[in-house]
Amino acid sequence: MVNVDIEILKIVNFIKEYVENDEIVVIPISGGIDSDVTARLCHKALGKERVKLFMIEESELEKKFIYNARKLAKDLDIKLIEIPLQGKSLELMQILEKSDKDNVFNSNSALEVGKAKCSYRTAIISCYQDKGYVIAGCTNRTEYELGFFVTFGDNIANFKPIEHLYKHEVIELANALDTRKEVINQPPSAGFWENQEDLEDIAYWIVNRGPILKPRNFSNEEIDKAENIKNALNWEKIDACLLMIRENKDIKEIANITEMSENIVEDIVEVVKKAKKYKNRKILISLL
Repeated sequence: MVNVDIEILKIVNFIKEYVENDEIVVIPISGGIDSDVTARLCHKALGKERVKLFMIEESELEKKFIYNARKLAKDLDIKLIEIPLQGKSLELMQILEKSDKDNVFNSNSALEVGKAKCSYRTAIISCYQDKGYVIAGCTNRTEYELGFFVTFGDNIANFKPIEHLYKHEVIELANALDTRKEVINQPPSAGFWENQEDLEDIAYWIVNRGPILKPRNFSNEEIDKAENIKNALNWEKIDACLLMIRENKDIKEIANITEMSENIVEDIVEVVKKAKKYKNRKILISLL
Protein backbone atom coordinates (compact mmCIF):
# COMPACT_ATOMS: atom_id res chain seq x y z
CA MET A 1 0.00 0.00 0.00
CA VAL A 2 1.26 3.45 -0.89
CA ASN A 3 0.64 6.50 1.33
CA VAL A 4 -1.56 8.26 -1.20
CA ASP A 5 -1.43 11.79 0.23
CA ILE A 6 2.36 11.76 0.56
CA GLU A 7 2.76 10.24 -2.90
CA ILE A 8 0.53 12.83 -4.58
CA LEU A 9 2.43 15.64 -2.87
CA LYS A 10 5.76 14.14 -3.93
CA ILE A 11 4.68 13.85 -7.56
CA VAL A 12 3.15 17.34 -7.63
CA ASN A 13 6.41 18.79 -6.31
CA PHE A 14 8.37 16.76 -8.88
CA ILE A 15 6.25 18.21 -11.69
CA LYS A 16 6.60 21.76 -10.36
CA GLU A 17 10.36 21.39 -10.14
CA TYR A 18 10.74 19.87 -13.60
CA VAL A 19 8.40 22.11 -15.59
CA GLU A 20 9.60 25.69 -15.79
CA ASN A 21 7.22 28.58 -15.13
CA ASP A 22 6.89 29.56 -18.80
CA GLU A 23 6.27 26.01 -20.05
CA ILE A 24 3.09 24.11 -20.95
CA VAL A 25 2.73 20.35 -20.60
CA VAL A 26 1.16 18.20 -23.33
CA ILE A 27 -0.32 14.83 -22.37
CA PRO A 28 -1.46 12.10 -24.78
CA ILE A 29 -4.81 10.88 -23.42
CA SER A 30 -6.03 7.34 -24.06
CA GLY A 31 -9.24 7.16 -22.03
CA GLY A 32 -7.49 4.81 -19.60
CA ILE A 33 -6.43 5.14 -15.99
CA ASP A 34 -2.72 5.93 -16.47
CA SER A 35 -3.20 8.99 -18.66
CA ASP A 36 -6.16 10.06 -16.49
CA VAL A 37 -4.01 10.04 -13.34
CA THR A 38 -1.10 11.73 -15.15
CA ALA A 39 -3.39 14.51 -16.37
CA ARG A 40 -4.93 15.06 -12.95
CA LEU A 41 -1.50 15.25 -11.31
CA CYS A 42 -0.22 17.76 -13.89
CA HIS A 43 -3.42 19.80 -13.51
CA LYS A 44 -2.98 19.77 -9.72
CA ALA A 45 0.65 20.91 -10.04
CA LEU A 46 0.36 23.46 -12.83
CA GLY A 47 -3.26 24.50 -13.26
CA LYS A 48 -5.45 24.17 -16.33
CA GLU A 49 -3.76 27.02 -18.25
CA ARG A 50 -0.49 25.07 -18.42
CA VAL A 51 -1.85 21.67 -19.45
CA LYS A 52 -2.84 20.60 -22.97
CA LEU A 53 -4.56 17.27 -23.73
CA PHE A 54 -4.74 15.44 -27.03
CA MET A 55 -6.25 12.15 -28.12
CA ILE A 56 -5.67 10.22 -31.33
CA GLU A 57 -8.87 8.71 -32.70
CA GLU A 58 -7.92 5.51 -34.49
CA SER A 59 -9.78 2.73 -36.25
CA GLU A 60 -11.36 0.19 -33.86
CA LEU A 61 -10.99 2.52 -30.88
CA GLU A 62 -13.92 1.76 -28.60
CA LYS A 63 -16.28 4.68 -28.01
CA LYS A 64 -15.91 4.37 -24.23
CA PHE A 65 -12.31 5.59 -24.43
CA ILE A 66 -13.30 8.71 -26.37
CA TYR A 67 -16.10 9.27 -23.85
CA ASN A 68 -13.65 8.87 -20.94
CA ALA A 69 -11.17 11.31 -22.48
CA ARG A 70 -13.86 13.92 -23.05
CA LYS A 71 -15.14 13.53 -19.49
CA LEU A 72 -11.62 13.94 -18.13
CA ALA A 73 -11.16 17.15 -20.12
CA LYS A 74 -14.50 18.39 -18.79
CA ASP A 75 -13.51 17.53 -15.20
CA LEU A 76 -10.30 19.53 -15.58
CA ASP A 77 -11.92 22.31 -17.63
CA ILE A 78 -9.39 21.78 -20.41
CA LYS A 79 -10.18 21.50 -24.12
CA LEU A 80 -9.44 18.05 -25.53
CA ILE A 81 -7.72 18.12 -28.92
CA GLU A 82 -9.08 15.20 -30.95
CA ILE A 83 -6.89 14.10 -33.84
CA PRO A 84 -8.60 11.81 -36.40
CA LEU A 85 -6.11 9.29 -37.81
CA GLN A 86 -8.47 6.44 -38.64
CA GLY A 87 -6.83 3.92 -40.94
CA LYS A 88 -3.43 5.60 -40.95
CA SER A 89 -1.67 2.93 -38.87
CA LEU A 90 -2.81 0.18 -41.25
CA GLU A 91 -1.69 2.31 -44.18
CA LEU A 92 1.72 2.77 -42.53
CA MET A 93 2.15 -0.98 -41.97
CA GLN A 94 1.14 -1.72 -45.56
CA ILE A 95 3.73 0.75 -46.83
CA LEU A 96 6.44 -0.70 -44.56
CA GLU A 97 5.51 -4.25 -45.55
CA LYS A 98 5.70 -3.36 -49.23
CA SER A 99 8.95 -1.41 -48.89
CA ASP A 100 10.90 -3.83 -46.68
CA LYS A 101 11.02 -7.24 -48.36
CA ASP A 102 12.55 -9.08 -45.39
CA ASN A 103 9.18 -10.04 -43.83
CA VAL A 104 9.77 -7.70 -40.90
CA PHE A 105 6.30 -6.16 -41.06
CA ASN A 106 2.86 -7.75 -41.36
CA SER A 107 -0.12 -5.53 -42.09
CA ASN A 108 -2.50 -8.46 -41.39
CA SER A 109 -1.38 -8.61 -37.75
CA ALA A 110 -3.63 -6.75 -35.30
CA LEU A 111 -0.66 -6.43 -32.94
CA GLU A 112 1.58 -4.94 -35.64
CA VAL A 113 -1.06 -2.41 -36.62
CA GLY A 114 -1.65 -1.66 -32.94
CA LYS A 115 2.02 -0.89 -32.41
CA ALA A 116 1.90 1.44 -35.41
CA LYS A 117 -0.82 3.39 -33.57
CA CYS A 118 1.75 4.07 -30.83
CA SER A 119 4.21 5.17 -33.49
CA TYR A 120 1.73 7.72 -34.79
CA ARG A 121 1.44 9.06 -31.25
CA THR A 122 5.19 9.66 -31.41
CA ALA A 123 4.76 11.78 -34.52
CA ILE A 124 2.18 13.99 -32.76
CA ILE A 125 4.36 14.24 -29.65
CA SER A 126 7.33 15.24 -31.78
CA CYS A 127 5.33 18.01 -33.45
CA TYR A 128 4.30 19.45 -30.08
CA GLN A 129 7.74 19.09 -28.51
CA ASP A 130 9.33 20.96 -31.39
CA LYS A 131 6.99 23.87 -30.63
CA GLY A 132 8.46 24.15 -27.13
CA TYR A 133 5.90 22.09 -25.22
CA VAL A 134 6.96 19.64 -22.50
CA ILE A 135 5.66 16.09 -22.94
CA ALA A 136 4.36 14.10 -19.96
CA GLY A 137 4.49 10.32 -20.37
CA CYS A 138 1.95 7.95 -18.84
CA THR A 139 3.94 4.73 -18.43
CA ASN A 140 3.70 2.99 -15.04
CA ARG A 141 6.30 0.75 -13.38
CA THR A 142 4.50 -2.50 -14.20
CA GLU A 143 4.65 -1.62 -17.90
CA TYR A 144 8.26 -0.45 -17.56
CA GLU A 145 9.56 -3.65 -15.95
CA LEU A 146 7.64 -5.89 -18.38
CA GLY A 147 8.67 -3.73 -21.34
CA PHE A 148 4.96 -3.38 -22.08
CA PHE A 149 5.23 -0.39 -24.41
CA VAL A 150 6.65 0.70 -27.75
CA THR A 151 10.09 2.12 -26.95
CA PHE A 152 9.93 4.95 -29.46
CA GLY A 153 6.12 5.14 -29.20
CA ASP A 154 4.13 5.50 -25.98
CA ASN A 155 7.41 5.39 -24.03
CA ILE A 156 8.68 8.73 -25.38
CA ALA A 157 8.33 11.76 -23.07
CA ASN A 158 10.26 14.55 -21.39
CA PHE A 159 9.19 13.32 -17.95
CA LYS A 160 7.07 10.50 -16.50
CA PRO A 161 5.17 11.35 -13.31
CA ILE A 162 3.94 7.82 -12.52
CA GLU A 163 6.62 5.50 -13.90
CA HIS A 164 7.83 4.72 -10.36
CA LEU A 165 4.37 3.41 -9.41
CA TYR A 166 3.12 -0.11 -10.02
CA LYS A 167 -0.32 -0.51 -11.60
CA HIS A 168 -2.13 -1.24 -8.34
CA GLU A 169 -0.57 1.91 -6.85
CA VAL A 170 -1.77 3.99 -9.80
CA ILE A 171 -5.27 2.68 -9.08
CA GLU A 172 -4.94 3.84 -5.45
CA LEU A 173 -3.98 7.34 -6.63
CA ALA A 174 -6.84 7.36 -9.12
CA ASN A 175 -9.35 6.87 -6.32
CA ALA A 176 -7.81 9.75 -4.37
CA LEU A 177 -7.71 12.05 -7.41
CA ASP A 178 -11.41 11.54 -8.22
CA THR A 179 -10.85 9.60 -11.41
CA ARG A 180 -14.27 8.51 -12.64
CA LYS A 181 -15.30 5.04 -11.47
CA GLU A 182 -15.93 3.80 -14.98
CA VAL A 183 -12.28 4.49 -15.81
CA ILE A 184 -11.01 2.80 -12.64
CA ASN A 185 -13.25 -0.24 -13.08
CA GLN A 186 -12.74 -0.88 -16.79
CA PRO A 187 -10.13 -3.51 -17.75
CA PRO A 188 -6.89 -1.66 -18.64
CA SER A 189 -6.39 -1.60 -22.40
CA ALA A 190 -4.45 0.20 -25.09
CA GLY A 191 -7.69 0.29 -27.09
CA PHE A 192 -6.06 -1.09 -30.23
CA TRP A 193 -9.09 -3.25 -31.04
CA GLU A 194 -12.47 -4.05 -29.54
CA ASN A 195 -12.38 -5.85 -26.19
CA GLN A 196 -8.59 -5.77 -26.02
CA GLU A 197 -7.28 -6.19 -22.46
CA ASP A 198 -3.76 -5.62 -21.16
CA LEU A 199 -3.91 -8.74 -18.97
CA GLU A 200 -4.62 -10.86 -22.03
CA ASP A 201 -1.74 -9.28 -23.94
CA ILE A 202 0.61 -9.82 -20.99
CA ALA A 203 -0.51 -13.47 -20.87
CA TYR A 204 0.63 -13.87 -24.48
CA TRP A 205 3.95 -12.23 -23.62
CA ILE A 206 4.35 -14.79 -20.84
CA VAL A 207 3.61 -17.60 -23.29
CA ASN A 208 6.14 -16.04 -25.65
CA ARG A 209 8.60 -15.69 -22.73
CA GLY A 210 9.33 -12.12 -23.72
CA PRO A 211 8.01 -9.11 -25.63
CA ILE A 212 6.46 -10.11 -28.98
CA LEU A 213 8.91 -8.36 -31.28
CA LYS A 214 8.09 -9.97 -34.63
CA PRO A 215 4.91 -11.28 -36.24
CA ARG A 216 4.13 -14.84 -35.15
CA ASN A 217 1.21 -17.23 -35.00
CA PHE A 218 0.21 -18.91 -31.75
CA SER A 219 -0.90 -22.53 -31.80
CA ASN A 220 -4.23 -23.60 -30.35
CA GLU A 221 -2.32 -25.06 -27.41
CA GLU A 222 -0.56 -21.72 -26.82
CA ILE A 223 -3.86 -19.83 -27.08
CA ASP A 224 -5.39 -22.10 -24.43
CA LYS A 225 -2.29 -21.62 -22.27
CA ALA A 226 -2.54 -17.84 -22.59
CA GLU A 227 -6.20 -17.93 -21.55
CA ASN A 228 -5.35 -20.01 -18.48
CA ILE A 229 -2.52 -17.62 -17.56
CA LYS A 230 -4.81 -14.61 -17.95
CA ASN A 231 -7.32 -16.20 -15.58
CA ALA A 232 -4.52 -16.71 -13.02
CA LEU A 233 -3.34 -13.09 -13.17
CA ASN A 234 -4.33 -9.85 -11.55
CA TRP A 235 -2.41 -6.60 -11.08
CA GLU A 236 -1.59 -7.23 -7.42
CA LYS A 237 -0.04 -10.62 -8.26
CA ILE A 238 1.92 -9.25 -11.21
CA ASP A 239 3.20 -6.27 -9.21
CA ALA A 240 4.17 -8.43 -6.22
CA CYS A 241 5.97 -10.79 -8.58
CA LEU A 242 7.88 -7.94 -10.25
CA LEU A 243 8.87 -6.45 -6.90
CA MET A 244 10.22 -9.77 -5.65
CA ILE A 245 12.09 -10.34 -8.91
CA ARG A 246 13.81 -6.98 -8.30
CA GLU A 247 14.67 -8.20 -4.81
CA ASN A 248 16.15 -11.44 -6.25
CA LYS A 249 13.68 -13.63 -4.40
CA ASP A 250 13.59 -17.37 -5.11
CA ILE A 251 11.08 -18.48 -7.74
CA LYS A 252 9.47 -20.96 -5.35
CA GLU A 253 9.01 -18.22 -2.74
CA ILE A 254 7.49 -15.85 -5.32
CA ALA A 255 5.10 -18.58 -6.46
CA ASN A 256 4.01 -19.31 -2.90
CA ILE A 257 3.37 -15.67 -2.03
CA THR A 258 1.59 -14.75 -5.27
CA GLU A 259 -0.26 -18.08 -5.57
CA MET A 260 0.91 -18.39 -9.16
CA SER A 261 2.55 -21.49 -10.57
CA GLU A 262 6.34 -21.68 -10.65
CA ASN A 263 6.14 -22.01 -14.44
CA ILE A 264 4.32 -18.67 -14.76
CA VAL A 265 6.81 -17.00 -12.41
CA GLU A 266 9.75 -18.44 -14.38
CA ASP A 267 8.24 -17.11 -17.60
CA ILE A 268 7.68 -13.64 -16.08
CA VAL A 269 11.33 -13.62 -15.00
CA GLU A 270 12.26 -14.30 -18.61
CA VAL A 271 9.94 -11.52 -19.84
CA VAL A 272 11.64 -9.05 -17.47
CA LYS A 273 15.08 -10.22 -18.59
CA LYS A 274 14.27 -9.75 -22.28
CA ALA A 275 12.48 -6.45 -21.62
CA LYS A 276 15.73 -5.04 -20.23
CA LYS A 277 17.49 -5.89 -23.49
CA TYR A 278 14.85 -5.14 -26.10
CA LYS A 279 12.65 -2.48 -24.47
CA ASN A 280 14.43 -0.77 -21.58
CA ARG A 281 17.82 -0.38 -23.17
CA LYS A 282 19.18 3.10 -22.60
CA ILE A 283 18.52 5.49 -25.47
CA LEU A 284 20.24 8.66 -26.67
CA ILE A 285 23.64 7.08 -25.93
CA SER A 286 26.64 8.83 -27.44
CA LEU A 287 30.30 9.71 -26.87
CA LEU A 288 29.32 13.25 -25.92
